[in-house]
Amino acid sequence: MNNSTITKKAAFAYQLTMGLYAALVMTLLAETWWLNPPPGSRLAITAIQLIPLMLPLPGLLQRRPRSGAWLCFILCFYFISGVLSVSAHPDSPHGWLTASISCLLFSVSLLFIRWQSQSMNSQGA
Repeated sequence: MNNSTITKKAAFAYQLTMGLYAALVMTLLAETWWLNPPPGSRLAITAIQLIPLMLPLPGLLQRRPRSGAWLCFILCFYFISGVLSVSAHPDSPHGWLTASISCLLFSVSLLFIRWQSQSMNSQGA
């Protein structure tokens, strides 16, 4: 496969990754602030939910594959949270959305990591 094809695939996977990343953040914010506000400090709960997700963001914005790998590790917690929410409240769409988006984001991030690494390796060679 030539370098331009790999670069195009990496760019497409990056766009999907960032779109799904934003969708996950928006889902978490909507649940905490509007759909099902928890008792206690919403600001503290939002920080607990979003700070781990924000850690790889600077590297993702620079299209670093290693940051994509860290995102995949972090997404495991959001997937588990979504599955636990579904098991507790099967009628609530929040758990389904969180689990689905985190699973899709995990898969697309893996493709981004693979193609971005290949693109970077072929440019350096």
